[in-house]
Amino acid sequence: MHAVQGSRTLALMARSKRLREIDLNLLPVLRSLFETHSVARTAAALSLSPSAVSHALARLRATFDDELFVRAPSGLVPTRRATGLVDDLGAALATIERALGGGGFDPRTATASFRVATTDFGARLVIPQLLAVLDEQAPGLQIQIKPLPADAEDALASGEVDLMIGVYMGSSSTIFRRPLFSEHTAVLARREHPRIKRGKLSLDDYLECSHILIAPRGRQGSRIDSLLAEQGRTRRIALTVPDFLLGPYVVAETTLLLSAGQRLLRSFIGQLPVQVVALPFDLPAFDVHMVWHARVHDDPAFIWFRDQLAAVHAPL
Repeated sequence: MHAVQGSRTLALMARSKRLREIDLNLLPVLRSLFETHSVARTAAALSLSPSAVSHALARLRATFDDELFVRAPSGLVPTRRATGLVDDLGAALATIERALGGGGFDPRTATASFRVATTDFGARLVIPQLLAVLDEQAPGLQIQIKPLPADAEDALASGEVDLMIGVYMGSSSTIFRRPLFSEHTAVLARREHPRIKRGKLSLDDYLECSHILIAPRGRQGSRIDSLLAEQGRTRRIALTVPDFLLGPYVVAETTLLLSAGQRLLRSFIGQLPVQVVALPFDLPAFDVHMVWHARVHDDPAFIWFRDQLAAVHAPL
């Protein structure tokens, strides 16, 4: 135990020493150079002289032992090291700036990055509308889409992700959630499917067909399979895929069926030779929530971000 504690203390001391070696005033220069690709434009943006920016860049190169930016016809091009630094430090720098600024938030000038965990189903239904708002009102905000974590609460608490969009059934006192929309499950089939007559699919025909299972986390089973099991029935899963967007292309060329949210399925009509029909049994709608942790609940930028997310989906 003492050995473990000793090693942790040494690691903390090493990180503390490393932090003291870095002039945090250099980080805004790093970020601005990454955004402008120009010493002159960075100097203008930060109210510095070009020579001061060049000096700061030299110190950054010495600190991180990397060129960070190399000259090209289009301007200064970041190295992989610089790109990684901006990705890792960008959100932290924005948080420091907000804290030192008294917690105010102006979407027109703010810079921040939000890590959003969702499936491609959630991303397709939610993100395009939100990006249109950000592009107009908050061009400095960025979204990083992450896969759904195995443990949502742990990922939200640790900062691995800032927000999750999906179905959340937990009840932790440190987790907040807000509904975005309710969704019904429907069935996608190819347009001339032999089992579908006059736009309807019977339960017997549904069970006679082979199916595609969407398993974002790699887990077998679904609400449909649980419901069928309660009735002593099963369906044959011929293909399991980790995302939603591959399934429709398989459906279009086979007799396999795909059961998923109807909004997503309907978006493929007109793009592929497919049709959407109702499930041949009752299955309750499911709610899609945005979910976040208490650590960001009162953050002004995050409050604005989730309000915009809720607003663009109020009609749903």
